Amino acid sequence: MKFLFNHKWKRISGWIFYLTIPVGIYLLFTDSFEDLLKIRVFSLFHSETIFTTSNTENIIGSRGFQWIENGILDEILTFVIIVSGIIHSFCKEKIEDELISKIRMDSLVLSLYINYGVLLFFNFFVYELSYFYVMVFHLFTILILFNLIFRYKLNILYKS
Repeated sequence: MKFLFNHKWKRISGWIFYLTIPVGIYLLFTDSFEDLLKIRVFSLFHSETIFTTSNTENIIGSRGFQWIENGILDEILTFVIIVSGIIHSFCKEKIEDELISKIRMDSLVLSLYINYGVLLFFNFFVYELSYFYVMVFHLFTILILFNLIFRYKLNILYKS
């Protein structure tokens, strides 16, 4: 394949990818990223929460194209996880041949099937704000599943 990254990026991107995932999950569940790295950013779409109860959050009024105060640690972590995951997933192997390309493509297709199957399941059983968390995990699980399946299949290939 001609769209693969150089093999020298595989190790460092893998370390970054696998180390930032637990940090991102921790910050997501603790809500401690809201006050970290708070700066003024330009927002294309911004909603104001007016009324919040224990069960619902009603958003009344929205404004866009303005400067707002926002903690950008979650955006930075999302960027780092996605970019390092893509680089790690699509770096050449030391010996890149047609069999490796086929394993790579089969792993990608299988990870997409599993990911969207899980998403369809949660679509019918998870609602409201909890569904937002499902969508956030959905953003990263394609890369995680692909890496796990691809590495597993490569391990089987190299052992045989």
